[in-house]
Amino acid sequence: MISKIVRPLMNEIFYLGTRSPILAYKKIETLLQQYNTSAKHDKIAILDHIAKAYHPDQEEVTSQIQRMTSSDFIKNCERIHTCTEPKYAQLFRLIGRQPDGVRSLVHLRADLLRFLPEMDSPDYAKRMSDNLQDLLATWFTTGLLKVERITWQSPCEIVQRISEYEAVHPIRTWTDLKQRLGPYRRCFAYTHHMMPNDPLVILHVALMDDISDSIQTILKRVSPTSNKSEEIQKENESLINSAIFYSISSTQAGLKGIELGNSLIKRCVRQLQVEHPQLEKFSSLSPIPDFRKWLMEELNSSSTSLISSETRSWLNSFLTSTTTWHLDEEILNKIQPILMHLCAYYLTQIKHPRTGYARDPVANFHLRNGAVIWRLNWLADRSQRGWKQSLSIMVNYRYYDFVKIDQNSIDYIDKKTIQIDEQVSKLL
Repeated sequence: MISKIVRPLMNEIFYLGTRSPILAYKKIETLLQQYNTSAKHDKIAILDHIAKAYHPDQEEVTSQIQRMTSSDFIKNCERIHTCTEPKYAQLFRLIGRQPDGVRSLVHLRADLLRFLPEMDSPDYAKRMSDNLQDLLATWFTTGLLKVERITWQSPCEIVQRISEYEAVHPIRTWTDLKQRLGPYRRCFAYTHHMMPNDPLVILHVALMDDISDSIQTILKRVSPTSNKSEEIQKENESLINSAIFYSISSTQAGLKGIELGNSLIKRCVRQLQVEHPQLEKFSSLSPIPDFRKWLMEELNSSSTSLISSETRSWLNSFLTSTTTWHLDEEILNKIQPILMHLCAYYLTQIKHPRTGYARDPVANFHLRNGAVIWRLNWLADRSQRGWKQSLSIMVNYRYYDFVKIDQNSIDYIDKKTIQIDEQVSKLL
């Protein structure tokens, strides 16, 4: 049923696309409206139809290859390119020229990625997603993106989205949001002129007197040297020598696979150095989202040799039963060296089975950027979320001079080499 509606629309779009683009845009509006107002199962059917019906024709490609001659090499290549390019690529380019077309394509790819497991033709859909990713990458190259500092005085729409998109440390109240946009804090966002007031990547920074070892300190309304809540009106330059990246969130699922966070951090560092020339240290304070999951896998594995049977039994009992772990000093003193060792091992030795890079996604992100695993922080996130993710341990990824950062990045990407500080190697 869906294909009967979509097919004639698509045929008209392709026919008009090279003859009367204005009329083609009206048909595209109809197609997008049809898609956006459809139920989930109908959206899946539409995407399935487009992915399969407008995939390159295998017989035509084979025929063109067989007809290749030693002469007219360039024309032969052009013919091969024409018949191997999926027809939906033309559709995506036409949609991208619409006033709100780029945003529509970002949302369309987000749907593709989300619906992929439920689609009838996942291989075709995966190729369509990859084709759309390549197109979006040309429009979302970092040279076309703007770094904006978001403050309490920024437009209400973008301030609201900063709150909604925060994925690492949820913003619970307007007071909380105001603090994260206020003194001793910076919030930067990548924006695109085709998606105004809709940030693509958001980076939160705390300006401190040293590298932080606790997210509780950062999220409170405190000055860099105070542990008490206090109203802060003006920054004291003498108290600022460290910039701590404590949250970075990619907001658009449709841009997955297009690396933007790396360049945002580097551009923000340069901006902060201009604003505060005395800044000496740049570091993250990062969650370890899969540590507890990995540890539970190890504890429940009969083949693990990493943990003794006695320790495994005790840890299993502790992790599945205790609710007041943070109040019992005896338990904390006993369990700290065990968990810190296992966490250091997890970050430095446990690799993703498919890629061979660090299994932990946050570690992989910072290591690809050229950072060093600098320090593990015990009880750094005492929230329920922190306990469930990483048993409340957090990690600092340190960004040293940018010549060294680039070499670290190359070594990690090419050789999978993980740079660690002495503080971490001692835990191993």
